Amino acid sequence: MLIAVPLTDEDFENRVKEVKEKGADIVELRVDTFSDTSVERVREMLEYVCDVGLRTILTVRSPREGGRHVPNREEILEKLAPLSDYTDIELSSGETISRLAPLVRQHGKKLIISYHDFERTPPPWVIREVLREGYRRGGIPKVAVMAHTLEDVQRLLCAASEEKYEKILISMGEVGRVSRVCAYVFGSVITYASFKTSLAPGQLPLEEMVRLRELIFT
Repeated sequence: MLIAVPLTDEDFENRVKEVKEKGADIVELRVDTFSDTSVERVREMLEYVCDVGLRTILTVRSPREGGRHVPNREEILEKLAPLSDYTDIELSSGETISRLAPLVRQHGKKLIISYHDFERTPPPWVIREVLREGYRRGGIPKVAVMAHTLEDVQRLLCAASEEKYEKILISMGEVGRVSRVCAYVFGSVITYASFKTSLAPGQLPLEEMVRLRELIFT
């Protein structure tokens, strides 16, 4: 199980060093939260994370799925996806996926094709179809949905366990916190932890996530 930590550009270099020391595997650059979204600055940050010895996820989250509008989003993705270990694109951004998928494959990198529902956990057939479509589009499908009950968590994990390929599963919210650890058993390959500031509901602090991984999976 790989642990990713989403970071803003606040005190970026120091925080990258700290999460490395505390056991993170990946830094997710949430470019939609950055004050400076120039290609040059984001490239510098990607290269810095690489130099420190961590993997990267490049994310410019769209407003319709919890991010904010970044005017040069397409330029960032097209120029920098070949430099990032993973690039996260929403399943709803179909044209962007079509343009980026060949480019990412050409450079030996990976796409994460994500789907978010901040209101509910959909029925099992919807979860499976979202996962299958993300896989068909050439990425690691990521499903992040809101859980209101433990049954919601169970529905996500059990439905997704039928799909036998790399995927990322997240039940958001306080009830869904258990999924941040146990989704690994159901085939989820990356979990997301917070550091100083949480960028999604229900994220566990990095220190706790590392301790739980060592306790349960090693």
